[in-house]
Amino acid sequence: MANHEGIHLNLKASPVKNYTGGVAADDIPDEMIHRIQSFMDARLAAQTTVLFKSWRRAWRTRPDLDFRDQDFPFPWIQFQAFARTTLQRYENRNQRINSFRLEMGTVVDHHLATELIVKAIRLGATNLTLRIRRTAGHIMYILPYEVLDSETLAGLSAHDCQIILLFGRKEVSWSNLKTLNLSHAFIYGDLFYDLISKCTSLEKIALDRNVSFPALFRAPRRLSPSCESKIKLLKLKSLQLIGLDRRDYIYRHELWPKFPCLKELEIRDVDSNNYDWTGLRICSPSLELITIYTYHNKIRNGAFDVPNIRKFKLVGNYLPQLDEFETSSSNREWKSDIHVQCYTFTASWFSSLSKLLIMLSPSRISLSVRMDSKYFPRKSVYSGDGGLPTRVENLSITGFYELCFSRFSAFLEALLQSCRPNCISVDTRFTGNVNLEALFQRLGYRPCETHDSSGDQQYLIKFQRI
Repeated sequence: MANHEGIHLNLKASPVKNYTGGVAADDIPDEMIHRIQSFMDARLAAQTTVLFKSWRRAWRTRPDLDFRDQDFPFPWIQFQAFARTTLQRYENRNQRINSFRLEMGTVVDHHLATELIVKAIRLGATNLTLRIRRTAGHIMYILPYEVLDSETLAGLSAHDCQIILLFGRKEVSWSNLKTLNLSHAFIYGDLFYDLISKCTSLEKIALDRNVSFPALFRAPRRLSPSCESKIKLLKLKSLQLIGLDRRDYIYRHELWPKFPCLKELEIRDVDSNNYDWTGLRICSPSLELITIYTYHNKIRNGAFDVPNIRKFKLVGNYLPQLDEFETSSSNREWKSDIHVQCYTFTASWFSSLSKLLIMLSPSRISLSVRMDSKYFPRKSVYSGDGGLPTRVENLSITGFYELCFSRFSAFLEALLQSCRPNCISVDTRFTGNVNLEALFQRLGYRPCETHDSSGDQQYLIKFQRI
């Protein structure tokens, strides 16, 4: 029995009735079998060929090809023969394909990867997923010009490669490209001017730790009128930026919100030296989902004007400083999900938390706090800012060290001066021998049942405000 993505295959099962009520499962149309196999990885899908002749025939004519050299005991010999033979069969039958995934290492040169990619494009592949691993001592793979010149390409996911745009002298022909995913790519040209602005059908972009080398005159300090006009033509709905690089124009604060159709924005810093969050401004009438990961740098003087926000998620090591968070959404329409670390048990930290929650108080707030120090005092250092603590729907408390009762009690009391949660979840792995039930009862909370006892959930104890 094989089980993958909710699909169950019993290789010893007897024939079953097909979709027309016929006699044998061998009569299932190829299109239906292709659909089933598309939910599996290549190895599992290949195993279905032992079921019936129709399943083997469908496997040999599938429109979605997935080539990975790691599936072979001797990749350099067996993989070459398999990949070339498979594509040759499609060429001989003049059979079209829809998507092509290639994951392989380059041992001597890049000729085999280029040969397979070019053939896939000629066979009509509209979606490419490419991960060409670099061997030590060899240069990074260069994306073939046949990919850049494809006018039918709808989706491209390329990892560990070079894209040679010749600093604006090489034009791309991606007029139908809707999704673009680039990670660890070196781009010789301006990522925005020479690539993204030329793809007017783009709806989703994901950029992960890419390096762009724009010509000096193509990196203006302010948005130019020509840049504004290009942005207005784009249909971009989802933008994900990971490993922000302040050298690249696409990462500038004032660029993101100007996409007129943008609904989802995710930005992450993964390096302590490459991005400055100070003065972050996001003013967009279209944005509905904002996700920010700030692991190394703190947001200072941030301002958001997002009238149609539905969810704001922030994950980071530091509490952000927001000057304003403007929205016309009511508290029933949008949510805030805040995940922060607490390194220092100080009054200023809890005061910053209180100010952040007040700023987000029109939303339904979920707060997760991780205690990352065992050197907390045994007595609370915070007594609130004088006002009523902000209401929080759910509060989750986790940590790394086991704390004694007095330290955890002091932390909890300070936390409840900053917010007023309806439900609190505590990870018992870091609270040691603390009598949680007695402590929470004193603070006005009673235990409540947890229905999920799998994984990390089994260590959680939940309390409800009385």
